[in-house]
Amino acid sequence: MAAYPSDDELAQLQKLSSDFEPEVTGPLVGQRQSSAAITTQYATADPVFQVKTAALPAKYAYFRTCRGDGHCGWRAIAFTYFEALVRLADVNKFAEEEARLNSLGNLLEHIGYSRDIWIDFAEEAFELLHKLANSLRNMDGQTADILLNTFNSMGESMAIITYVKLLASAWIQTHADNFRHFIDSGDVKGYCANFIEPTQCEADNIGVAALAEALVKPAGFGLEVWYLDRSPGEEINRSFYLEPTDAHHRPIVGAPMLRLLYRPGHYDILYKAEDVPQVQHQPVPPQQPLHVALANYTDDFLPTATNVGDVMNMIPGMYPSGVGLGQRWPSLSLSYDFSPTPASLPQVTPVQPYAPAPTPVTPVSASHMDFVTSIHSVSTSQYNPPSHHSIHLEQPPVSLPIHPPPPVSIERAAPVGVERGGPFRPSMYELEPGFGSSMQVQQFQTAIFRNSHFNTAHFMNPDFSPEQWNPDGEYATGNKGRHKSHSS
Repeated sequence: MAAYPSDDELAQLQKLSSDFEPEVTGPLVGQRQSSAAITTQYATADPVFQVKTAALPAKYAYFRTCRGDGHCGWRAIAFTYFEALVRLADVNKFAEEEARLNSLGNLLEHIGYSRDIWIDFAEEAFELLHKLANSLRNMDGQTADILLNTFNSMGESMAIITYVKLLASAWIQTHADNFRHFIDSGDVKGYCANFIEPTQCEADNIGVAALAEALVKPAGFGLEVWYLDRSPGEEINRSFYLEPTDAHHRPIVGAPMLRLLYRPGHYDILYKAEDVPQVQHQPVPPQQPLHVALANYTDDFLPTATNVGDVMNMIPGMYPSGVGLGQRWPSLSLSYDFSPTPASLPQVTPVQPYAPAPTPVTPVSASHMDFVTSIHSVSTSQYNPPSHHSIHLEQPPVSLPIHPPPPVSIERAAPVGVERGGPFRPSMYELEPGFGSSMQVQQFQTAIFRNSHFNTAHFMNPDFSPEQWNPDGEYATGNKGRHKSHSS
């Protein structure tokens, strides 16, 4: 039969259970996150907690965790104090707060703490004020990161926490009449030595109220603590409230408010939606229309007459014989004159009809110059085209030497009359009409050529001449068959 533990053993076990503290993990100050995480945390807890935490995100959109190592209350108030300064974004406010905190050294010396004792802890707080002010002044966007990294550094964080705890103790002792009634023994100094100043000491209601009066209220900030417990109701209860007022105790409209969420033995930080600065997304400005200066130059090509011999006029068909049949080649000038008066079209001498060919006994001799008028026989008027870059050559008319080709004699069998006329000059080497008509038509022997339009017997040939059927060529005479011999 097993023996029951003695009373001393039970007392020892109870002491071990009471003194047990689980190992805390996580950052000293966490990132800001949605308060819906608290609702999820209590989803399977007591129904009262479920109801209260379900209504929490509608009023407080965000929260920030603090490590539950016994310093969470002091750490939460100190962090939100510096965060409220950052939210104001007033660089001069940091210098004012440093001067005010430095003046509180008189309270510390009044309760018996010399400057050599507390200045080392205070220097960490002053250094953080300098870093935050410089970051805001430089607008480098690193202010929030500097604050969070400082409070997640154990050495810097504990130095600042120790400093604010000394400020709370000095405020309670120098304002003993305001706190004596909340202390059971009435010994204010003993209470601070046992419940405020020790290293492992949680912040109670007296400590929170004292730190709010010493640190938060003189800065123009407010503080409220919300308590999550099992009391009746559908929302969390406010257990502490400090209204932000100025030096004349008048409420400050729009002043930053520090908000804490207290659950038995632990403090976290709460935020309303308007407490969190929204990330300003700079709208991308629309691209302005790109104006490009394009140099556009148009030199109109106008018909004109010129006093310079134009070789192009010698080409048949290039020089129109009537009005509106084409354009002339532009003139060439070196001047920059502008004449708005258009020139009249020159009168062109009509081309004389070509004389009929001579008799066959006389050699045919023709010169291509018989059909070309003189280069300068056309009277023209000077005209400058409306162009800023026209070039004009002032020089006397130039006569181009033209040597006619030697006469060509062609013997013809019969005189053929050729009717010539029109604006085009016939060539002296052209064949007479009907030339080659008496030639023997080439017979195409292959089926491809016989069906081609090159065959004169094809209806698409310009010299179409149907073939005449020759029965002798169609049917062959002669016996090519094989005959049997009959022997008698």
